[in-house]
Amino acid sequence: MNPHSHDMIVFATAKAAPGKEKELEAALRKVAGPTRAQPGSVAFRLYRAVHEPGTLVAVERWASREHHERHLQGEHVRALMAVMGDLLAEPPQIVEFEIIDEA
Repeated sequence: MNPHSHDMIVFATAKAAPGKEKELEAALRKVAGPTRAQPGSVAFRLYRAVHEPGTLVAVERWASREHHERHLQGEHVRALMAVMGDLLAEPPQIVEFEIIDEA
């Protein structure tokens, strides 16, 4: 059995307000390190849409839903949420996935 079969995957998509693209990227990069260091963080990656540079996606992998929920209570996440309102064109889209097949 795959030891990561109970991992949770999160796709969080954020669209920057006009002129706020660099600030949004900087804010997300600032939380990347602390997020990767948290217990239960398996992976955290940031991506930028090729044809929409103001659209960023964080792909997170957590050892469990509980680990992700603790992450959301972290100081660095609270600090990010405090500035996101001024940086986003619309509310972020956050979708949780479970793994059903993985090599």
